[in-house]
Amino acid sequence: MLRAFVSMSKNLNLSKTCEELGATRQTVRRHITDLERIKGETLFTVEDRRYQLTPQGDASLDGAKAILLELDTWAGQNALTKKVTRGLEFSSYVDADGREFLSQQQPVYKVALNGLPLVKKALVAWGAAEARIEHPAMEEIRPYTVIYRKGPAGWVFVDIGTESAYAKWFGWAWSKSAIGKLMNEDNVGDEFNEFIAGAYSRIYEEGGVRLDHLFAFLPKDGGDALPVTFQRLLLGCVFPDGTPGLSVLALITPQVDIDTLDPEDVPELPADLVMDFAPA
Repeated sequence: MLRAFVSMSKNLNLSKTCEELGATRQTVRRHITDLERIKGETLFTVEDRRYQLTPQGDASLDGAKAILLELDTWAGQNALTKKVTRGLEFSSYVDADGREFLSQQQPVYKVALNGLPLVKKALVAWGAAEARIEHPAMEEIRPYTVIYRKGPAGWVFVDIGTESAYAKWFGWAWSKSAIGKLMNEDNVGDEFNEFIAGAYSRIYEEGGVRLDHLFAFLPKDGGDALPVTFQRLLLGCVFPDGTPGLSVLALITPQVDIDTLDPEDVPELPADLVMDFAPA
């Protein structure tokens, strides 16, 4: 039932969902109907054979994905694993080539103790702006951030700063072309997207703050995937119309604290990409 729900929420098409699950139309319909009966809520509306998530369905989606991820992890069928220690999350993802990606959540108090200058500046700006994206206090860090809005189909790029890690790593053409697109349009798979963006929803909805250190292999300027380490600060924000937004400050740096990452495996990063400086 959960797989039918999650697949349908992604495809919004019965035929594509049946093909993805290897199930009949009758079976998929029954699974969704049974799940709606269990929850006591309508998860989809159907108009002209086109499915759309209801507000209740949209609110249930992240929870359904989390349950499936946990089940697949227990069954050893998932390339992504997560564990929580003392309230902090550690994630590991292994891609088809056997490369391991790592993410370790850090206590926010570490920003005060030994945080990078840009991270410190971002927290101060966020507080002074009272989490408002379009506020003068945010202008100093805005060139380094990426702004997202959450839509029914996923995370939408609203703004990509010209000096952001995303623009530096993926290139000018990508950053300019990504505005208005969905993060999951890259077709890299649900597990990788969950590894990268799994923490976004909670911060977006709560309006809070989260700090992570990551090690990943990412395509550079449209070329081969290269190893990179970076820190990432998530800031729950508000658009001028009062709707929530998410500001992501990613900083390319060798200064990461990841328990399972051998210091010898920290890649040597080009000096022009490292972002452990104070904003001009």
